[in-house]
Amino acid sequence: MDQPSTTPWRRDPGVLAAGLQAWAGARRGPDAVVTDVRTPGSGMSNDTVLFRLDGDEVVARLAPAPDAFPTFPSYDFEFERRVIELVRARTTVPVPEVLHVESSDAFLGVPFMVVRAVAGVVPGDNPPYLIDPDGWFLRGSAQDWRRMERSTVEVLARLHAVGDGDDTAFLRLDGPGDTALARQLSNQRAYYDWVRDGREVPVLARAFAALGATLPANDRSVLNWGDSRPGNIIFRDFEPVAVLDWEMAAVGPPEVDLAWAVFFHRFFADMAAHYGLPPVPAMFDADEMVGLYHQLTGTALDDLRWYLAFAGLRFGIILTRMSLRSIHFGVSEPPVDEDGLMLFKPLLDQLLDQL
Repeated sequence: MDQPSTTPWRRDPGVLAAGLQAWAGARRGPDAVVTDVRTPGSGMSNDTVLFRLDGDEVVARLAPAPDAFPTFPSYDFEFERRVIELVRARTTVPVPEVLHVESSDAFLGVPFMVVRAVAGVVPGDNPPYLIDPDGWFLRGSAQDWRRMERSTVEVLARLHAVGDGDDTAFLRLDGPGDTALARQLSNQRAYYDWVRDGREVPVLARAFAALGATLPANDRSVLNWGDSRPGNIIFRDFEPVAVLDWEMAAVGPPEVDLAWAVFFHRFFADMAAHYGLPPVPAMFDADEMVGLYHQLTGTALDDLRWYLAFAGLRFGIILTRMSLRSIHFGVSEPPVDEDGLMLFKPLLDQLLDQL
């Protein structure tokens, strides 16, 4: 008997292959050929499909199916294309080449974006690359890890050289707030209200209150990647060769991006300790990263404590939505209390206690 899927919201590769072939024929002509379609099952919010288009390796990112309990309220691939083109035009940060943005749902039931594939390795989330004994990361040396750490911060430094101006106006968030940072916090409140669907997750409510009461008077506004972590970078020899996933881009202080990278390393370290796994390599220390950023840019950043708690809030909301999705599809049972929806309450409590 077949085991039930643990990700029933993901699409069948056979159906995708037929839809992609129809798309290729419509957009490239009847001789276009789609082969070698496969789905790695990665990505928190989108389906990713790898395939060959007339022999070339390409990647499609698909919006979730309408009945797939999506992670975010909307998916705008034209927005992502604009961000990628901005990064390509204004920085030396490597980004994929966008081949096509398909706005019609006639082929796969949803819009999608196709980019040229980039050879390399991606730090996985499941299992986390930091604790995967069979993964490429743990086969590296301490020197390799240091190079990966530094090059990730270098990506942020180059992105943040793009200040808020006419060409970043489309990245400004709506909502109340006198600064870009205040508007980012307001935007998370609106997202949380959509995610929770009438529930209240007490630790997230506490986080909003604490972060609102201690909001830094930081009016810096630069290009924020938004999902700024190694898991969204393709590496080759522990150096970035492509920076991915721009759906969370905005403008705001550089500390937001740096803290997101630091937080994720701390999150995986906390996970390893919780499950009695070997400790993860010591990387992405907050003070060291602030010092490295200053060395690279000459910009003295705020202490990251507030921004780490903000990162915890942001990720907590995303994980809450994912937990509710698993419950919706019968993959998991509801937790005994609502704080269990976001999975890392002790870590977020710790970050809030440090404010």
